[in-house]
Amino acid sequence: MVKIALFGYSGSGKTTLFRALTGKQEEIYDPFKPNIGIGIYKDNHIDAITEIQKANKVIYPEFELFDFKGFPSSEGFPPHYYTPFFDMDVIVCVVENFQETSTPDKDASSLLMELIFYDTEKVQNILYKHSGTPVGITEQQEVLLKKCLSLLEKEKLLTELTETEKKMLAGFQLLTTRPVILYINGEQQSFNPTAVPYLVQQQHNSAIFYTSVMKVCSLITFYTVKGDIVQGWVIPAYYTARQAAGKIHKDIEKGFIKAAVLPVKDLLEIGSWDKAKHIGALKFLGPNSIISDGDVVEFYFH
Repeated sequence: MVKIALFGYSGSGKTTLFRALTGKQEEIYDPFKPNIGIGIYKDNHIDAITEIQKANKVIYPEFELFDFKGFPSSEGFPPHYYTPFFDMDVIVCVVENFQETSTPDKDASSLLMELIFYDTEKVQNILYKHSGTPVGITEQQEVLLKKCLSLLEKEKLLTELTETEKKMLAGFQLLTTRPVILYINGEQQSFNPTAVPYLVQQQHNSAIFYTSVMKVCSLITFYTVKGDIVQGWVIPAYYTARQAAGKIHKDIEKGFIKAAVLPVKDLLEIGSWDKAKHIGALKFLGPNSIISDGDVVEFYFH
């Protein structure tokens, strides 16, 4: 399940967003313990497939949300505050913009700098510790860390690194190697776009929120129909058909033979999976073929 960190200053409306997405009302009072809830992505495609297939049950994709306590912008965040962030898949920076006194540009920049400062200090400490005698890191890692420091000093996130470079840094626990998105909470003041992906919402729309998160995380959705159950599955965009099968069950991945796929828009036009199969509209994928966003899939396996 994708883990989403909600990060912001106190008064940003972050907890209100968390409640709107999860329905969870309970409070957590420990400033270093996030409130955890499950958010459901009610994908309209699932509803449409359910209707034409006359299914009796739907299972929507779920996301795990972590509402981290806000601190005043004048105080910032202590280093140990970020420890749980290293288990997160994406950081959503919530920026207050629902008052006449709102300063979304300033607050967005300040939140991003909180993350950048943390990573800058972390990288500097690693390089200083190993300066001259790079014990514990390879020469290749040292070169990469110096590249990171250069990016951070230019106030850039480490999301600019390649996936291979990010994997090399996995053990160093840096914040900005993971996707970051700005959630501008309200439309009271104008917001000037930044190089960081952002989303502006007056009213919390869960579908738009999740699709924005999925886009920044390079995730896609595929669908299955099994008996009278329609289900949506969220996977990385690079997943092969065999890997997608493993999302459902490891036995399907191990015994994979082929996958029949049909874009959801084509299924809705044709009117049913059986009719699509009858007219030869299905496309068959081998184990190493890539699943496309919006595919309806039937797996064949031993």
